[in-house]
Amino acid sequence: MVAATAVPLALNWTDVIKTRMQGAPSAGCTAPAYTGGFLSVANRIVAEEGLLALWSTGMLASLGRECTVVGTRIGAYPAVRDGLSMVAKGKSGGEAGLGSKFSAGVVLGALSGLLASPFDLVRIRVQAEAGRCDNGILTTGLRAGHPQRIHGTVSGFKAVLNNGLLSIFRGSAINVVRSVCMTVGTVPVYEHTKHLAKSRLDVADSPALHLGAGVVAGLAGTTVTAPADVVRTRIMQEGGTSPTRMVSAIGAIARDRGLAGFFRGWLPAYMRVGPLFLLMPALVEQVRKLFGLDFIV
Repeated sequence: MVAATAVPLALNWTDVIKTRMQGAPSAGCTAPAYTGGFLSVANRIVAEEGLLALWSTGMLASLGRECTVVGTRIGAYPAVRDGLSMVAKGKSGGEAGLGSKFSAGVVLGALSGLLASPFDLVRIRVQAEAGRCDNGILTTGLRAGHPQRIHGTVSGFKAVLNNGLLSIFRGSAINVVRSVCMTVGTVPVYEHTKHLAKSRLDVADSPALHLGAGVVAGLAGTTVTAPADVVRTRIMQEGGTSPTRMVSAIGAIARDRGLAGFFRGWLPAYMRVGPLFLLMPALVEQVRKLFGLDFIV
């Protein structure tokens, strides 16, 4: 849990940049769109709103999301994988087949995506509607020229809940899709990378192997998840949830930027996911060892 909270505290700013890069300016926005790359967008946010805004916007929602996702996606993975393996083939632990590993990723990805959806919705709304404000009117950001509707994470939850209790799960479908992509692209990849390194290359099970497998998992997860991540930002930016809204978002991204548009924000996404999967699995492995448990594989 401590490691889970450390990630957003250190890297929430990458989500702020990613949301501005992937989000669309609202109708009537008086500020230019965030069309530049990672450094350009980062410099613009700092120049217009300050370093604190870059680091802290949406922080509480980000903390809630990370604790929920890490506890579900990584913490429950060995038990779910082994359970599925026993049902399928009567095998368990390190003998689990690749199908059981990816099936566990799908199950836990869907569950963590659903549970984290309220936090993701509010975080994206807060980060998309943030900006410098003058007399109640935003002068920077994706809603420049409009009244400020959300003032922080608590305000964001109140704004969403004004539309009813179930509105907190708006956009949960695309969030589940994204979470499944991320989980399948990271946790099983991490485990199978370790398995191949040990069985084919005779690499010793050590912290160095855990770190190396984490790098591979971070790259795979970020790339596989990128299209769903961009679509999710567009949908949750305005709290949309219908299939029509999803199709509209996909069409708008393809029309405006082509195929490359579905990978916009890849770098800030990796800057957040990369360190997480570089350090988190290795830390979990060492904690399991400390308590006398087997390694994940």
